[in-house]
Amino acid sequence: MKAAVIGCGAQGRGGHVANYAKMEEVSLVAVCDANFERAQAVAKEFKVPHAYADYREMLEQHALDLVSVCTPHALHRDQTVDAFDAGANVICEKALCVSSAEAQEMIDACKRNGKKMSMGLQNRGLASGYALKKFIETGALGQIYYTRVWTGHVMNIPGYSVFQNKALSGGGVLYSTAVHTLDFANWIIGDPTPVAAMGTTYQKVRHMKNPVISWAGTLEDFETEDFAAGYIRFADGSGLSLESNWLTHPWKSRPTIEVLGDFGAAEIPLKIYLDEGNEVFDRTPEVVEPENSFFEVLKDFVEAVRDDRTPVVKFSEMLHVQQMMEGIYRSAESGKETPIT
Repeated sequence: MKAAVIGCGAQGRGGHVANYAKMEEVSLVAVCDANFERAQAVAKEFKVPHAYADYREMLEQHALDLVSVCTPHALHRDQTVDAFDAGANVICEKALCVSSAEAQEMIDACKRNGKKMSMGLQNRGLASGYALKKFIETGALGQIYYTRVWTGHVMNIPGYSVFQNKALSGGGVLYSTAVHTLDFANWIIGDPTPVAAMGTTYQKVRHMKNPVISWAGTLEDFETEDFAAGYIRFADGSGLSLESNWLTHPWKSRPTIEVLGDFGAAEIPLKIYLDEGNEVFDRTPEVVEPENSFFEVLKDFVEAVRDDRTPVVKFSEMLHVQQMMEGIYRSAESGKETPIT
């Protein structure tokens, strides 16, 4: 299968190009980046025959089976739809886009062209997630009534991309980091339908005594949030709370995901506990994590195209996660709970 990558930054190069290069059934024929010198450098490094600065030219020049979209979030919708219309299947980096309306347009383009679509969510390749999801699906935890999600960085605003630029990224820690863990939790608990969101966001970096400027520019150029918290209500009556923080302190240690059910509780990193009366029993299974979880997700996408099956990341999951994040942002702006429709 012929593949191409749009965007040769850290994730495009290290996540997509490098892992396509390991797959015997994939021929990486082209890379593209608005910074043509970067595209040329990546093409030379991985022996890719063609480099482009304009992705539309690349789509016109090659009949592609697989396209990876690894650019800033605000560009995802147009590049993904154009790739579908050119006849390719697409795996898009997180966040999927900057609004649920754009997400629906991307999904519609995929369906219209009869193609496959997935996302670069490396947590989906973790064996612990599959083990916990399977355990929940057996009913052993009972009804899931509450999920906690925590994610972030230890005093580190990532400066390798444009996450601080609202026009290009749409948002900060929520769209760029929390999306991974939120998606992972949503998938594990069975993708319930979100109906309402409450949220708050904050820019701590602008109020620090000695902020570290990790991005290209000045403190005034930081336009997005470095902290976001939210609560999601689902149609089945359950709820999910989310806290995401790029500037958490080093001693802040806790599970990234906690799931509470009628018969017990579970965590990621993987722990499963069942209760009997006032006693709690550890029922955590042994799992072996893959060496490269992102490779597993990209491999799933390639095999889904080859075998004509649905990839591990499904349309409803993409849309629901985008709706939840958008709902948190809208609530933070209005100061009120916002419905998700």
